[in-house]
Amino acid sequence: MLEIYEPLSLILTAVGLGLAGSALILPLRKSRQGRRALYAVWLAVLVVIVAAPFEFVALSRFAEVPDPLPVGFKVARAAWLIMAVNAVLQLLDLAVWKGLLSRLGKGAVPRLLFNVVHVVLLVVSGMAIASQVFALPLGTVLVSSTVASAVVGLALQDVLRSMVAGIVMQLESPFSIGDWVDVGGFEGQITQMNWRTVTLRTRQNHHVVLTNSNVSTGNMVNYSRPSRLQGIDAFIGVAYPHPPEQVKAVLAAAMPGTPGVRLTPVPKLFTMSYDDFAISYRIRYWIDDYRDLRDIQDAVMTRLWYALRRADMTIPFPIRDVNLRTVPEDTGVREAAQRGSWIREMLAPLPLLAPLDAAQIDQLADGAHLQRFASGEVLMREGDAGSSLYVLFEGEAEVRVRGADGEPVVVASRRSGDIMGEMSLCTGAPRSATVVATTELEAIVVDKTTFGSVLLADPDIAERLSEILADRELEQRTRVAEAGARVPPEPGLRDEILGRIRQFFALG
Repeated sequence: MLEIYEPLSLILTAVGLGLAGSALILPLRKSRQGRRALYAVWLAVLVVIVAAPFEFVALSRFAEVPDPLPVGFKVARAAWLIMAVNAVLQLLDLAVWKGLLSRLGKGAVPRLLFNVVHVVLLVVSGMAIASQVFALPLGTVLVSSTVASAVVGLALQDVLRSMVAGIVMQLESPFSIGDWVDVGGFEGQITQMNWRTVTLRTRQNHHVVLTNSNVSTGNMVNYSRPSRLQGIDAFIGVAYPHPPEQVKAVLAAAMPGTPGVRLTPVPKLFTMSYDDFAISYRIRYWIDDYRDLRDIQDAVMTRLWYALRRADMTIPFPIRDVNLRTVPEDTGVREAAQRGSWIREMLAPLPLLAPLDAAQIDQLADGAHLQRFASGEVLMREGDAGSSLYVLFEGEAEVRVRGADGEPVVVASRRSGDIMGEMSLCTGAPRSATVVATTELEAIVVDKTTFGSVLLADPDIAERLSEILADRELEQRTRVAEAGARVPPEPGLRDEILGRIRQFFALG
């Protein structure tokens, strides 16, 4: 009978080696390679713990070690040997990948290629173990494995083609996880790359799985390289009566401040073609994050519509109307009169215009006009020149000023009936604050020409107007000071404002 200390010594040796290997791996157990190595080590130990007693029980039936050994004994020994080799390879993988290659940079050797080498070494070791344990000639093992490989290769040629393509792509590295690409007609962000497939996550949050062979043989656009800066084209048609230079100026002015659009490089505008119903223009702007492309395109096209609408420029489209209807000849006049009535009702109760009588209010209403703004658009910017007054007809806006640290501070909100820009209208002073639409809004605009015609007809209005402006300016400065912005003291404010009004409108 065999002694029992042989399997016990084998088990104790395996457990000791397992504990030693675990102690080395423990600091790296949170990494994927560290966990795989730890699992491989203890799997080998578990196989030894199970196989060693099996060996002892199998051999204890004989008075001496038989020759040849029983098949069960050979299988058990081959099992724990191959598990031990796998554990050693996993430890080498961890040492090379986390030790050497982490210093050189993970891009030095593709991970997929490293895995292939690991599998090849495991297969070679398996053939060597099979030849040794089962006492088979190495040539026989090689021939058998060659025949088996040929059969498997024919059955899995598509899989092997994708695997080789995956290795080539990782060597060339045309993209990496997180890049936005267009492959095979599918656009999305790469979320996974493995032996056989590449997975994209589309904008609709769908997962598209493409084989490596199809990816490597097809055309691909990588929107994240050479940098995340990408040029995007927007196309819009504007009616023929509007001169191209004026149209491009309006479109260019609409781009700054659009969410997601970079200020540099500066957007470029091109007159593209003369079409059946319109002149086509192309606006090329630049973005940083291709993932937000659809939201940015929506914001750009929305801003362009509002900008053209405010400039009274038409976006034409073909219309075929087969309904017969009678339109009164004075429809346009009626609509204009109704708009004038709305404007008059908004202007009459304004405290700023209290010095004006009903006829003067009517004169302002006749010269004023309505402008519409999208949410997020800037009506006026702090420090810019200006000579017009805005009265909110509908919608809401925020008033912002630069604080002591240079960052914008919200000092007030404006709603229907509130006025903005009165100091610029009356004195030509630069805009004292930035006003941003927080909702879609429509504003009544009174310009210098219209207001000047009223002042020139009655210069005495200027004195009463200066008192109102001085009170509003002091009130505004109090709010700005409470918000933490710097407010320079300025004595004699009323007289100064009066002088600036007279100078701005040449009242003498």
